Amino acid sequence: KRRLRATPTPLWWQRPPPFGASRPPVWRTMNRLARIANHVNACRVETPCLSPCATASSAIVDKLKGKIAALAKVKVALKNELLKAGDTKIQEVTIEMCINGARNMQTMVTETSDLDANKGISYRGKSLFECNKELPKAPGGEAALPEAAFWLLLTGEVPTEEEVKALTAELHTRSGIPQNVLTTLNAVPKETHPMTQLSICILALQKDSKFAAKYSDGMQKNEYWEWALEDSLDLVAKMPVVAAHIYRRTFKDGVVPAYNSKLDWAGNFAAMLGVNDSEEFKECTRLYLMLHADHEGGNVSAHTTHLVGSALSDPYYSW
Repeated sequence: KRRLRATPTPLWWQRPPPFGASRPPVWRTMNRLARIANHVNACRVETPCLSPCATASSAIVDKLKGKIAALAKVKVALKNELLKAGDTKIQEVTIEMCINGARNMQTMVTETSDLDANKGISYRGKSLFECNKELPKAPGGEAALPEAAFWLLLTGEVPTEEEVKALTAELHTRSGIPQNVLTTLNAVPKETHPMTQLSICILALQKDSKFAAKYSDGMQKNEYWEWALEDSLDLVAKMPVVAAHIYRRTFKDGVVPAYNSKLDWAGNFAAMLGVNDSEEFKECTRLYLMLHADHEGGNVSAHTTHLVGSALSDPYYSW
């Protein structure tokens, strides 16, 4: 005989209203509180799980998540060792440091990149010169691909040619821009600063945030990183398309060259800008974006992203 599982009786605010009746305002309040309670209860895990959850992502995204999860386990172990010396003083803090905006205060831990006054920026311990030399490039090119730098920053590993090609293909599949976002953009005066236009578009894209949807469903705290990554991949894929539309409408005739998924991420962006169709311009764009892939975490934009993200805002809001 089939064993039937008892279904708990829904509480009064969980029941649908009678046909034709509207929900009272208190219903929305109680339902919201119930969702918050579910989220809090879901976060009560004693041992953090650093393994990727089962999702409908592609093979290359699953591989990327696996590498990030593996690196996270190493870093958690290191963090636990460092916390054993948690009372160790790093430096003295002066009034001048506080008044001058935390100048020269050692208050942040950022491992993806480091800014040295003499050596410049390094990604995961590799100088920009080394990154440009070691990271995969476009066929016949000399500039490292930004997608490869992205992989290095996330995993601490130099990706293979096959991994970069697969990541590029994945970004192409995520690059679609909903028509309502372009309609919103076209309603903004062309004289509006390009960065303001970009911010408007990113916020218009936020309705599709996977992190926000999962957070509303009460995902566990140890899943945050995975859905933040999903949103980040979507943003990385969509940003060049939005930026190209803004550039063309603000500085040119508004006609955007066709998206070319046969090109790499930066090469396609260069083509969509429509400045020229030369390989030299594509190479310049690849190099420029690779060099600016990370900012150590202490500058204004990177610090703001970390700060807003720490309040559990999704990557669209944090951008």
